Amino acid sequence: MLFNSAPFLFVFLPTAMLGFHVLGRFGRRSVIAWLAFISVVFYGMWNAGFVLFLVGSILVNYLCASWIASFPDGSTQRKRLLAFGISLNLIALFYFKYLTKTLELLASFHLGSFHPHPILLPLGISFFTFTQISYLIDLAHNQAEQQDFLSYLLFVTFFPHLIAGPILHHKEMMPQFGNESPEDATSPDNALTPVPPSRRFSFKADDVSLGLTWFMMGLAKKVLIADNLTNIADRTFAQAGSLTALSAITGLAVYSMQLYFDFSGYSDMAIGLARIFSIRFPLNFDSPYKAISVTEYWQRWHITLTRYITLYLYNPLLLTVQRRRIGSGRRISRKAFSTPAGFAAMVAYPTLVTMLLTGLWHGAGLQFLLFGLIHGIYLTANQAWRHFRQRSSNAPPPTGGRRLAMMLVVYVQIAFALVFFRSTSTRAAFALLHDIAGAHGLGSLGSVLEGWLAFALFPVVWFLPNTQQILGQESTAEVPTPGPAAPTTLAHEQAPSIFARIRWSPNLGWGLAMAGLFFAVLVELDRPATFLYFQF
Repeated sequence: MLFNSAPFLFVFLPTAMLGFHVLGRFGRRSVIAWLAFISVVFYGMWNAGFVLFLVGSILVNYLCASWIASFPDGSTQRKRLLAFGISLNLIALFYFKYLTKTLELLASFHLGSFHPHPILLPLGISFFTFTQISYLIDLAHNQAEQQDFLSYLLFVTFFPHLIAGPILHHKEMMPQFGNESPEDATSPDNALTPVPPSRRFSFKADDVSLGLTWFMMGLAKKVLIADNLTNIADRTFAQAGSLTALSAITGLAVYSMQLYFDFSGYSDMAIGLARIFSIRFPLNFDSPYKAISVTEYWQRWHITLTRYITLYLYNPLLLTVQRRRIGSGRRISRKAFSTPAGFAAMVAYPTLVTMLLTGLWHGAGLQFLLFGLIHGIYLTANQAWRHFRQRSSNAPPPTGGRRLAMMLVVYVQIAFALVFFRSTSTRAAFALLHDIAGAHGLGSLGSVLEGWLAFALFPVVWFLPNTQQILGQESTAEVPTPGPAAPTTLAHEQAPSIFARIRWSPNLGWGLAMAGLFFAVLVELDRPATFLYFQF
């Protein structure tokens, strides 16, 4: 079931809200059970057969967590059970997501005669698998507490994030499922700060109005903008190798905006839906095309994924390298970071490996590995500049034309990598790059005019306030990024003062505006399109 579909809007969501309202009178366990049940139903509306896999995955991981918690902290049994639990998750992920591609690759090198049948990928498998792995790791390291099954079930399956994120962390979510108390829970923002285990299981007018507005703005991004860019983007990548330069560049620009508003729309809808039930999700999207470096881009794009790979991939890799250096008598100081050998070992190596695995997370295929490698090179080069060339880290942020030029440079870098992200194969990716280089001529301005909507969106994504700024929900948290540089504070730029007058508030004007927006969405809702991140 899609968020941007009539059954969800007019049947599922009202039913979920009604059950929450009625069962809230009976206390925590009734509400938790209802939200978990309705979330499993939501997943089953896509493919009922995979409900067994989802529930089975949750049961296995919960049992592993219980076994891990039953042994002393630091014991060998804990380590073995953690390795066992992680292995089970990765085996399932490999089977569904990578087995077919692996067999095809072996066959291409004549290493076997394989005729694999396509394996249907369970929706959201990467998200709920990674969520459960992080919980097992933190539990084994005594950084998480064992939960009752209903809370754990809801933590994994809560329908706003189940399919395409954000990738939630137990420290910011589990306390929000805690026991009832007269006190209201506070928000975790984007930091991994525990929320006080207290909340009321009933609707709060402020949260419902804010959540519905947030959801509606995301729905409009998806239906009115992203979906209207789909045809040009799909046609461009389908015809790679036969396009003029202007047609290829226009198609790539269109796809970059389609992906931007598709994922931004989903992120807004997920946060808004959770907020209706007074559950606060971390921000997952913060105007990434405003970034003035690729490092900052990853602190703004799919923020919870960046946080995840930093905590559970980059940091362990770096720690392993540092331990080896200490064991061999070499230094790990900041001065050692700034030597070529130290930089290669403690910055370039963990960054490149982390981003290669991140590329592989997005999909099976060499093109995804190249996508990850390209971003690994970008991040490594950015860190090298900071270590070896940048004279001062206290310089004021760029403004005006210089900032615009830096945003444009970052966008071009991102767009180049998106060629591999979107293409069906490396051959198709290089074919499109060949087109962009002018292999089939420059082309006419007519193709550029066809993508007018995408080009009109550049001032929007560069200069206008984003959803959370309009709603007064800016984050002040810091997001860790692969690399030794200090994290960047989210939403550090303030919305222009001219927009202060339109900042959201639960009043008649905003109510009428959202009603008009909803009507416009309904007009375009005849053929709901899936979200691009569903395939990951």
